[in-house]
Amino acid sequence: MSFYYADMMYLGTQGHLFPYDIRFDPADPAHLEGTPDGGARFRLVTETGFAGAHLVRQDGVGIAMDLVGQGRHTQVWQTFVAPDELPRRYTFALRTDDGLAVYRVPAGVGNAVERLDRWTLDRESLPAVVVPEWARGATIYQIFPDRFANGDPTVSPEGAAPWGTEPRWLDFQGGDLIGIAQRLDYLAELGVDAVYLNPIFTSPSTHRYDAVDYYQVDPVLGGNDGLRLLIDALHARDMRLIVDASFNHCHPKFFAFADLLENGEDSAYRDWFIVNDFPLEITVRPGMMEEAGWHADPDEYLEFLRRFESDSGVIVTVADDDGPVLTTSYDAWYGVPSLPRIDLTNPEAAAYFLDVARYWVDFGIDGWRMDVARYVDYEFWPRFRTAVKAVNADTYLIAEIMGDASDWLGGDSFDATMNYTFRALCLDFLATGRTDATDLAEGLLRMYAAYAPGAAAVSQNLIGSHDTPRFRHEAAEDPGALRLATVLQMTLPGAPGLYYGDEVGMTGGEEPASRGAFPWHDEASWDLRQLEAVRELGRLRAKHPALRHGTFRTRFAGGDIIAFEREHADERLLVVINRGPADRVWLPVSGAARVIWGTGTVASVGAGIAVEVPATAAAVLSLTTTPAA
Repeated sequence: MSFYYADMMYLGTQGHLFPYDIRFDPADPAHLEGTPDGGARFRLVTETGFAGAHLVRQDGVGIAMDLVGQGRHTQVWQTFVAPDELPRRYTFALRTDDGLAVYRVPAGVGNAVERLDRWTLDRESLPAVVVPEWARGATIYQIFPDRFANGDPTVSPEGAAPWGTEPRWLDFQGGDLIGIAQRLDYLAELGVDAVYLNPIFTSPSTHRYDAVDYYQVDPVLGGNDGLRLLIDALHARDMRLIVDASFNHCHPKFFAFADLLENGEDSAYRDWFIVNDFPLEITVRPGMMEEAGWHADPDEYLEFLRRFESDSGVIVTVADDDGPVLTTSYDAWYGVPSLPRIDLTNPEAAAYFLDVARYWVDFGIDGWRMDVARYVDYEFWPRFRTAVKAVNADTYLIAEIMGDASDWLGGDSFDATMNYTFRALCLDFLATGRTDATDLAEGLLRMYAAYAPGAAAVSQNLIGSHDTPRFRHEAAEDPGALRLATVLQMTLPGAPGLYYGDEVGMTGGEEPASRGAFPWHDEASWDLRQLEAVRELGRLRAKHPALRHGTFRTRFAGGDIIAFEREHADERLLVVINRGPADRVWLPVSGAARVIWGTGTVASVGAGIAVEVPATAAAVLSLTTTPAA
């Protein structure tokens, strides 16, 4: 066999032509990524049923791939290749459990490796994901600024509702940045590494996703001086600050849209927005609200729109014909008239917001959380990354992407995603019970396989946010389910995302109910067992690097129990979570084991250990490998 065809039938026989699911995309760093030493990491994601896999070079040399993940339906194979062993051209060869040869080439599954059936490796441009080291496994505490703490009543909005009253859409309660700065000792006790603030720029709303001035922190939060105070206080404790903003939409009083309202088609900012017709107006059909399923009172809604017309200058026209309840002559986010959408394909608009991004990083913030990132022109985000990282390469960039965020986590735009997939897995296993531990393990395996390890390590594993009902509410107010979800957050790879108040058992349904005031005024309502669990887990993460940086591997999953291992350097930890009444599981884990957190007992049984964990409880074990005889 010639050198050129040395890898033609690496396994000695033609390949089986069943359409196996074997995924590999060399442009996706989840599958192929350069390593700091100049080598590369290769990863295959396959269906189950394979006994082995090899990366095969054109010269016929095969490099064995390790099975690093095994689920009910999915296997993950991976190998690291040193710089001097990198292939110029390559394919993959796999063997099924029943001995069949399978070849994966660029076109798919093939019977052999023909002349053109190889990928070509470009060593100079291997994809790579570089993320801020401080964000790997960082515990992130999310705060809705109006509802966390009132530190300076003199800056509170006029007519603010009393602290702790039932949250309403339009009612402020007086939280500010000064109050957050005053509570940093409390956050430090939770093990918080970074505070993530929902929007803080000048706005008439409590949520502030409709900014009026992107260069001014809202005075009712303490203004720019309040932000400086908070940044300095955080940095003194070696904590970071992440600020939220929407560059997708603004308030009608934002200077560019206000100019468009005043000057119409002659506005210098005409192309910062998408306008279908002039003048700028809203058409509302109150008679269609009931048929369209709107629950608002027509008269109250009309009153709201009239106030909006008076405040913004946008014309409101009432129609009595058939049609949509509400239409706008300009593009607005989800059709909400108070949120005109900014067109970031426009060079001037893009330049403005890139300057905003640079300005606040230079001011001292440590990260941006970008709202509705998938609805912004895709080409804007690489420019955003370049602009921000030029000011501070350690700036953390996280996107709100609900679902698969692969397209934004390739190393050229965002570092991380708000991992709502993680939330869904926790809800299904712990809140609704629609899945068992095997399903959870499968979901975690697929989730982590979808991203490069660096991106997975810094993505925010959240169980609730300002946009969702709180986890305890979703779990029918079961405090045990919330505790176990928190254990998963704090022990799995990624950046745990604590939504303010979850650590004391706050509850609440759809917004605004999920945005209640932190109960400083009602400590009797606190779930102290939950609070202590969060504090203990925070200390555990600080003491054991494996929980922040370790590899992940499921050791057992079935019924109500999942057990997974985290390993880093010479440390091995085993996490066991039991959502149900069963309390004993045997694990094929070698060496001695002892419980270092939680409730459980362990005993050596044969070639493994038996772990007992009570109902609705969890334990973290330290594993010591028995030295070879």
